[in-house]
Amino acid sequence: MEKLTGEVVADYIKQGGTALLDVARDVYADGANRAFEDAINIGIRNTVSALYEANVSDDKIIHLLNKYWGIPMNEAEDRLLFEKSESVIRALRHYLKMQGYSQSDIQHFMITNKAIIKIKHDRELWKMKDNPEKLFKIVQKD
Repeated sequence: MEKLTGEVVADYIKQGGTALLDVARDVYADGANRAFEDAINIGIRNTVSALYEANVSDDKIIHLLNKYWGIPMNEAEDRLLFEKSESVIRALRHYLKMQGYSQSDIQHFMITNKAIIKIKHDRELWKMKDNPEKLFKIVQKD
């Protein structure tokens, strides 16, 4: 059995401090990696949004995502489909805001009319991103 001395205690503290430092480094590295991945995803999402808003053809958007972001074609297609519904949702929210709805009123409208569910499941509604007034009326119907 080792005799408990100041030197032994200092050694334990030193080992514990090194282990704690290693854990802190790992946590920081994981956080930095997650932040980097988040930034990449934001960049891709913004690219898809900008190209779609600029009325670039679907095939061209998919090709460009593959070429410049290295995204496989099927993932690029999925990201584009997601953007198509999201752009309509954003357009409807913006329309409601410009009609004087508060954020809580907008949220209430979206929930009570199941607007997001309707938009995500009805591809015909995706065509209304440039006509939110008509979309507003259709979404209110059951």
